[in-house]
Parts: sequence; C-alpha cells; structure tokens
Amino acid sequence: MLKWIVVLMTIQVSYNLQIKIVAPYKDGPEPCALLCAGTTGIGTTKWINYREHIIVDVDMSDCGFVSTPIISTALTGEGWTRSVTGISGLYDLTNKRFRVVPTRTYGFDLYKRAREMKWRIDWQAVGHVC
Repeated sequence: MLKWIVVLMTIQVSYNLQIKIVAPYKDGPEPCALLCAGTTGIGTTKWINYREHIIVDVDMSDCGFVSTPIISTALTGEGWTRSVTGISGLYDLTNKRFRVVPTRTYGFDLYKRAREMKWRIDWQAVGHVC
C-alpha cells in the first residue's frame, strides 16, 4: 500500500510592482499608491432585488484608501452575464465602498438568475493609502 505525504509550503515572493497614477487623478504621492482587488464571492454575493434591477454593495474598506480610488468592475458567473448592462456604472463611491446596479436586457427574473448562475462582482481599485 502506498502512502502519500503531502507537504504544503508557503513561499513569499517579492516583486517590484510599480503603480503610477497619471493626471488628472493625483490625490497623493506615488509611493502611497495601491492596487487592491476583490470579489463579492462565488455563490455568496448578497444581491438585493429592486424592480428590474439587482443591487450589490461592495466593501473595500480593507484596502485602506484615504480617498475615493479609481474602480473597475466585471460581472462573472456560470452564464447569462452578457444579458446584463450597468456593471461599470458605479454608485455611492467612497474610499470604503461602492454600489453596482445591474439591469437586465431581456425579460427574465434578474434576481433569480443572479442566484442560479452564481453571479459575482470582481473588482480592482487603484488609489492612495497615505
């Protein structure tokens, strides 16, 4: 009988990642620039049903931004994501959170589809932490 020993190793790799924020967005010095990314979670996104829209509030407070960063978003999941608009139109932006309000382009139950297809919002933000 073969026995396998699994060894898990954590390797810390250091990269010289440089982030440059160009005009007109200059809220802080370049050494304080940060790229932070996250997701609302696969199958765990807390969608709010609102008429023909769905809403999700995204918490990015762990990034530590001191002002509102530049944010980009993507809707991902197991399907039907092309039938939705409004993913890049963000609302209530602050240095800690933002809101996404997707809208359906076809006549289906958007809230039900979001849960069935395990939709989530993946996001990236670039801003300053000092």
